[in-house]
Amino acid sequence: MNPWHDHAHVDIEEAGRALGHDFHTLTQIPKQADWPAAVCAGFDAAAHGHSRAHRPGPAHRRPHADRFTRKWLQLRLNAWRRQRAVANDVTPQLLRELDVTRCPVTREVLTHGTLQDTDASVDRLNNDAAYAASNLAVMSVRANRAKGALSFAQVMARAHAAEPSEGLTPTEWLRLAALMLGPCHATCPHDAPALPLCAPLPVHAVRLALQQVQRLFTEHCLRQAGKNRLLRDFSGACRSDAARLRLAALGHAVHEGLKHTEGHGLDDTRWDVWLQPAVMAALLRWREALSEAEWARVAALSGRLSQARRETPERLRLWQMPTRGFVPLHTGWA
Repeated sequence: MNPWHDHAHVDIEEAGRALGHDFHTLTQIPKQADWPAAVCAGFDAAAHGHSRAHRPGPAHRRPHADRFTRKWLQLRLNAWRRQRAVANDVTPQLLRELDVTRCPVTREVLTHGTLQDTDASVDRLNNDAAYAASNLAVMSVRANRAKGALSFAQVMARAHAAEPSEGLTPTEWLRLAALMLGPCHATCPHDAPALPLCAPLPVHAVRLALQQVQRLFTEHCLRQAGKNRLLRDFSGACRSDAARLRLAALGHAVHEGLKHTEGHGLDDTRWDVWLQPAVMAALLRWREALSEAEWARVAALSGRLSQARRETPERLRLWQMPTRGFVPLHTGWA
């Protein structure tokens, strides 16, 4: 149950009761003293209904929730307390699909439930939008805490600094900026800067066309055969010899660059290939050789090759951007 969706009118009390109901029916977590009254009311109603419907016994014990269901419920509780909207496409299954073993920002192995900075957390990439599938990433508590309520521009400023700040190095800030780029420019993609794709993007997060291209080259250009296939795919979008030559130069630069990353292109360090100046320069030279019509074909092809879902105004409405991701204030709050 989750009555927080993209409708303008949200019953906040009902959302709290639905959350309490889910805590009772989906987990063995006892009612907590610090829960809001509406959540407690939903929990008590579910407990009362359960006791009337069933006799006590092993067959009617409350289920053990997996960590994704627990994380989903905790996310909704935290959002409820901060008046943040949670879209209906945020589910335990989504959190399972977003799950990663290493933080994309710090690259440390993620832990779970240890109350350490390495614990996994789910964060909104665009702080001015709701909890929605295409606006979420899993990262460490350390990275999440550093990000806080910072805007994309503020994160970029830290990435350009000479020294670490707030627990992250400039390169880690740049990785965070790469994650935030698409969601923070979802409604204004032409205003987005060209950044090195130095971190793996969340599976459902908004990706800009240039990022989609970078991702394909990173994943396919380590092997000669994969590089050649990708160049053949993109060459059809190039209408000039200059564009085709620059495309070939990009493929060569990424292929050679991947072999010189720390993991030789075989682990998360492969994304560092875009931190090599020659590789990023080759990408931009190819982009400059393409007309807008050619680039549109490249963008469409990169989406098909990645099996990407095109973001639509309907899905972006789930982000509640007119209220900066908050539940509409005129609905009231208990």
